[in-house]
Amino acid sequence: MEKRSPSTPKRHVIFPFHYDPSQRTVFVAASISDEPGTLAALLAHLSNYVNLIGTSSYALGGNAATFSCFGKLLSAGTTAATLQAELIASAKVVSCQVWESKEGLIVDRFHTGFEAGVGEPYVVFPNRGLSDTFEGVVRVFGSGGSTLLYDLGLSYAKARAAVYKRVIGSHPESRIDELASIVTALGYGLSAAAFDPNREALRLTSRECFECSTPSECKRQCSFLRGMAVGIFGPLFGLEVVGEETKCRHLEDDFCEFVIRAKDGRPLVR
Repeated sequence: MEKRSPSTPKRHVIFPFHYDPSQRTVFVAASISDEPGTLAALLAHLSNYVNLIGTSSYALGGNAATFSCFGKLLSAGTTAATLQAELIASAKVVSCQVWESKEGLIVDRFHTGFEAGVGEPYVVFPNRGLSDTFEGVVRVFGSGGSTLLYDLGLSYAKARAAVYKRVIGSHPESRIDELASIVTALGYGLSAAAFDPNREALRLTSRECFECSTPSECKRQCSFLRGMAVGIFGPLFGLEVVGEETKCRHLEDDFCEFVIRAKDGRPLVR
């Protein structure tokens, strides 16, 4: 198995469900107090019964928190009911529910979706599925499809401009790396950003770009992401900007590159 250091970028693994027909698995959802040592004590107690696959915990306010996990049962004698009773009796949880897998499938029956960043709800969509969807748009509408995808990306980013401005602040030029890291963490692709020396252009690179994660018979480029880049950085810099995709994996480049410039040619940052 490949060993990764914490500094090595890696996709975040989330668990709306887990499938392993060779194992008896459970999903645990528990209310706990938001006090030092509570989570550590709960994890130590759980280790007697399950081998953890994935965990999640977050504060709810008012000295309350939620913990959930998927885990493989260590003993044939442990069931969802006995584990739930044991956790409640341990006084390490306020309340909890435990579900057991059926024919290898165990589902998170507690959460109703995902939140990220500033509490916005998200849905999960496979990269390849979204890439193929965009391919279908261009296949049907031709160059008009690429224009449509660009406009949709632009509109989407402009609608979120207030969110980006709030989290990045009034000096975005000093926090470009953080914004690129947000884009990476959200799964758009392994992203980086850097100004040209004269700051007349911002170059954004994306490896593992989701928009070109499947082959393209149309040889389309990443129009949606190009629109997003324009829609994000225009409001951040307070300028009307234009964007060009100078490299794309669909054109057999190693990565995608987007270049953002002010429409009137002035430096993006003075």
